[in-house]
Amino acid sequence: MDPLALKSNFAALDWVIVGVYLSLSLLIGVWANRYIHNTKAYLIGGGKAGSSLNAATYVGTTLGLVTLMYAAIDAFSHGFAFVTLALIGLGTGLLLGCTGLVIGPLRRMNLMTIPEYFEKRYSRRLRVAGGCICALAGILNMGLFPKMGATFLTYSTGMQNMAGDANDTVNLITSLLILMVLFYTVLGGMVSVIITDYIQFVVLSLGMGLGVYFCLTHPDLGWQTMLSTIAEHRGERMFNPLAADSGYGWTWILFNCLVFLYAGFCWAPEASRSLTARDESAARRTFLLASPGMFVRLAIPALWAVAAFTLVAQSEELTGYFFPDGLANDPAHAAEAMPATLAFVTPTGLLGLLVAGMLAAFMSTHDSYLLCWSSVITRDIVGPLVRRPLTDGQEILITRISVIVIGLFLLVWGVWYELTDSVWTYMAVSGTIYMSGAGVVLLGGLYWSRASTVGAWAAMLSGLLALLGLFLEPVNTQLAELEFDFAVSGPAFGLFVYAFCGAMFVVFSLLFPDKTPHPASAPIEEAR
Repeated sequence: MDPLALKSNFAALDWVIVGVYLSLSLLIGVWANRYIHNTKAYLIGGGKAGSSLNAATYVGTTLGLVTLMYAAIDAFSHGFAFVTLALIGLGTGLLLGCTGLVIGPLRRMNLMTIPEYFEKRYSRRLRVAGGCICALAGILNMGLFPKMGATFLTYSTGMQNMAGDANDTVNLITSLLILMVLFYTVLGGMVSVIITDYIQFVVLSLGMGLGVYFCLTHPDLGWQTMLSTIAEHRGERMFNPLAADSGYGWTWILFNCLVFLYAGFCWAPEASRSLTARDESAARRTFLLASPGMFVRLAIPALWAVAAFTLVAQSEELTGYFFPDGLANDPAHAAEAMPATLAFVTPTGLLGLLVAGMLAAFMSTHDSYLLCWSSVITRDIVGPLVRRPLTDGQEILITRISVIVIGLFLLVWGVWYELTDSVWTYMAVSGTIYMSGAGVVLLGGLYWSRASTVGAWAAMLSGLLALLGLFLEPVNTQLAELEFDFAVSGPAFGLFVYAFCGAMFVVFSLLFPDKTPHPASAPIEEAR
């Protein structure tokens, strides 16, 4: 029996639609390989993308299936209060686009990766260290992506009702999807990523639009029904992130403001869009045009999650499964609710388009992330460590090997990893491992004349403290056993790490200034 009591409308026609879309993605990888002639073409698509294409691929990269899933998981228990995160994303895009903060100077330097700046402003060793930390944080951050895709596929296609262990079946299918992403990313590099991300953006937009329409028009749902249901059963915390029992608060808001801001200019998959743009003006327009998408990518899955809660509240069986302690308490199996709801309310045929859109989200994030982390390994770790410059062919080969190795890690660890209760907190804290130090080093190097190499080292290494944030659950358990009346939250610990990195950067820069002054306004030699 289906434990969700929600019958999926996914049928043979939907599988055909999904199959056609996946085949098209493979063909693009083969075709794009014809246009790869040098490292710049492979890593940043030649650095010639216009604003519209760049913005579409930027949203396509950040709007992954993992994004939709973690947003729906949080919103299932926090409702529209989670949309605060969407507003932060919108504001960050507008800020970077209007001011050109960091992204403008970086584009003028004609770089291929962010850590290249660390060598030009500070030292080659810092570039290597930054590249290592960047790759570590990025690969750890990416570890949950396949499992989220597996969970979505299980409950959107109804495969949880198959004989045997449905999760094993879906893990196998997700592994095949990863192999497919590896195939066209290895062949076509950033050219295939830009092309497929653009197509995936279109398909994903269609799929998300269908999901919104059927949630709002289904006879058991609708806007007013959803609002009244969440207000009745969970109250103000579903609307106000500052409510006493919301679980969010000012610490959560401030931490996420820093995460989104720093990610915009130093998190490789997102910041790389400022490097792929045609010029500085195109880079700034990229963030302006993409800012509404940064809102929509989190607001729409929040709506889907509220729809899921509404259906759950109407059924004793569903309430018992998802809220064993009652609707006013924390949920269980939250990751299953949104995909099962979409499969229930979307008709056959159109459901295939919706799932194809979600798979587009899955692939658009994986290909960009794989290429970003592998390019960091090639350009910022291997390249500076060898004694002679690598040829274009050698750099492309090392990048392709790195893509494959990262993909194998995802197959071995990511697919079988047990999901945490708060996927977004895991992702934000793991990203903080790199962003907290690198963001400070970038800001200080570009805008503070007294920033020093020692200060940069202090900030970069201080960011490694965020690794402890991935193990807060056992720490809090131990504190509870010792009868301490407090627990350390992921956002609070992350906020501390950002502040600590900034303080270490300033203190060590003042104590150990560089022998040769480097005015913040001085031009830095462009990368070759």
